[in-house]
Parts: sequence; structure tokens; C-alpha cells
Amino acid sequence: MSDIYVTLSGNVTDDPRQYQFKDGSRVTSMRMAVNRRVLDQQTNTWQTRDTTYYTVRCYRGLADNVHQSVTKGQPVVVYGRLRIKQFEREGESRFWAEVEAVSVGHDLKWGIATFEKPARSYVGVAGDDRQAMEDATREWELTAPGATVPEAAPAGAAVAGATALGETTSGTQGEGFSEGLRALEGGGAGVEGGRGAGSGRSETGEVEESLEQEGDDGRADSWLTGTRAA
Repeated sequence: MSDIYVTLSGNVTDDPRQYQFKDGSRVTSMRMAVNRRVLDQQTNTWQTRDTTYYTVRCYRGLADNVHQSVTKGQPVVVYGRLRIKQFEREGESRFWAEVEAVSVGHDLKWGIATFEKPARSYVGVAGDDRQAMEDATREWELTAPGATVPEAAPAGAAVAGATALGETTSGTQGEGFSEGLRALEGGGAGVEGGRGAGSGRSETGEVEESLEQEGDDGRADSWLTGTRAA
């Protein structure tokens, strides 16, 4: 099955968290809220109809750049592979949407930014302990909108029991890399998978706009207040 690539425009609901593993590799995770906005024909105003939350994983150099550039409340645009993850909670199967980011940037519709190219070397990641990193941000999936997200772990702190990340060498990306490597070793040619994309419009009488609320107002930040769910 081909990977599904999505482009998301939304607000960051918590400061990005960076985790460092025993082999020196790092990953940055962040939570973002994407609002669906529609034009009310009666009042001629844009209204938020619902909010969807995504966990975004950033690897390699992107992990460091996002950790140093993005903070809570900022509007961002994310492009990457969409994955639906499943886990068990109190005997029930639950799902959450995760995006393995290819590109991340500030949404300049709402402000200005400057660009600086850092100089750094990259240490490749291993593929055995993805679960430790996912568990470290699991409260994002278990905390309902309107509840408080606990404080993030210190930047650069190692995840207990983790030695490396597995996202880049497991699942669709790891399989594609292995197939390409085998093709090169055997003198063959790799085949690049297709990319899927979808688009849609709202019901008759409504014009849907793919944009986020300005700054850190609206429902994105309301998700961060209140009492944490049990």
C-alpha cells in the first residue's frame, strides 16, 4: 500500500519535546491542533466547526531544527506521512493520528520569521525502541480536549529504557529503505511508491477554508486548560 501524505495547517498546543537515545540519535515530538473552518452564509463570518489533534514526529536534522524553532501556540504547516496507530486502554482499542514529518515551517500567514542554517552532523538512528518514545508522549492521546497536558521532559533528556528510535527503520519507511538497498545490491532498480492525497469541500451552503486560528487563541489552547482526565 502506498503511503498517504498530508499537509496540515494548525497551532502547536505544547512545547515540542526532544528525546535523545543511547546511540546519540534524537527525535522531536509535538502536538498540533487543526481546526476546520467554514463560512457561515447567514452571518458571513468564519466559524470553527471541529478540531482534530495530531502527534507529529520529526527525525534527523529536522528534529533539532524544530526543537530550536517552534514553541507552544505558534502556527505551523506540516507535510508528512499519515499513520493511524492503535493501542489498548482499559480493555478498549483506541486510535490516534500520527504524522512522520518531512517538512515543518511556520505559517507566515500569521507572522514573520527569519532563517538560519545550522551546522551540525547527523548520527543515524537504530530501530529497536520506538515504543519507549511513543509511551513518553502517550498522555497526549489519553488526555481529552479541555484537560491539562503535564510539563514536558527536559530538552535532550534520555528516555528511560530506550536505546534508539524505530520509526525510520520499521513500518513503511523501513521496508522501503530495505527494498531499495536490496535492489542496489542486486543491480536492480527501486520502485518509488505513489503518494496519496485527498481534498474535500463542506456541505452545500458552506465554504470550507483550510486555515488555523491566529496565534494561540481559540480551541487549540482551550485544550490545554482545566483538569487532567483520569
